[in-house]
Amino acid sequence: MIDALQTATTGMTRATDRLGKAAETIAASGAPVGDTALPPAAQVDLTSAAADLVGSKSAFALNTAVARTADRMMGQLLDISA
Repeated sequence: MIDALQTATTGMTRATDRLGKAAETIAASGAPVGDTALPPAAQVDLTSAAADLVGSKSAFALNTAVARTADRMMGQLLDISA
């Protein structure tokens, strides 16, 4: 059970890191401070950043479900053995 919780926690950490990187990519595609000109559309790849946002959200939710299930199973195991 502990392995499942550790795996879920690691997965949530990686999903959070992935979300942060995607957010940085999106923020970096904007106009620099004090400059009103945006970079050419050919240089900005927001589709992969948007896909990373959705993917990281799903990965975090799935790892949260694993952690909840492991916690529930541990509780039932403790109830049985008590």
